[in-house]
This record gives sequence, structure tokens and C-alpha cells, in this order.
Amino acid sequence: MRTTTQILPGIKAIGWVDCRHLPRRVDLSAICGMSVVVLTDIHPIEFFDEPQCECKTKKDGAGYEDTATLKFLTSQKLPRSASLGFVVTDVNGQSYLIGSLEAPQPQVECNQQTGIPSGDAAGYAYEIKHVSIKSMVPCVI
Repeated sequence: MRTTTQILPGIKAIGWVDCRHLPRRVDLSAICGMSVVVLTDIHPIEFFDEPQCECKTKKDGAGYEDTATLKFLTSQKLPRSASLGFVVTDVNGQSYLIGSLEAPQPQVECNQQTGIPSGDAAGYAYEIKHVSIKSMVPCVI
């Protein structure tokens, strides 16, 4: 088994989308080397830390499996009713979609943090994981 890791060089924007409005089979488009066009509302997320986004690809025999992980702190509470996808834009202006119309969709974990006197801000710590054939897809917004 061989594993490679891709880390985004710096995140300048994060937004959430409703996965029900994404095109079908974005993973297959990415495997073919095509960017996916996101034609739905992207709701911006204001963050106040240094977000981290990485994608690990495991090759096992003839198959691949990607795991994208996005972590950030925000003062916003994200909606829990819809299946959320995320659009992440790096410092080079390249955007990536984490999520898909079909299952599996990203798993969203949220922990509420309280500020402490040393200066850490209060807010919500989010960790998003998406496991798929291609979990972080280049996109055009």
C-alpha cells in the first residue's frame, strides 16, 4: 500500500454548499482531469485561525481511496439539517470541492470552544472528513 499527501498551501476562503445541488459523480470528473463547475450558492464561512486542509491518497492494488480533512475555527454555527459540502480556495486562487451529491458525504464534527484569558478566541472548531474515490476535487466557482 502506498500513501501520498497533498496539503493546500494556505487557505484564503472557505464556503459551504448543500450537497443536494451538486452535479452528479464529481469524483469521476476529477479522475478524468476535469474541473467541476459549482452552480449553487456558496455560503462564506468566516474563520479566525489558520485553517488546514490535506488529502491523503492510498493506493491498494488497483484501487484508490482519498481522505480529505479540513479543520478550522469559526464563530458561526453551520447548519446541521443539510448534507454539507465545502469549497476551499487556496492562496494561489485554486478552488477545491470537498463533498458530493452521492454518498458518502463529508462527516462534520463540531466542538464548541470557550475563550481563555491567554487570548484564544471562543467559537466552534470544525473538522470535516470526506472519504471517497476522489475526495478533494478541483472546481470552478
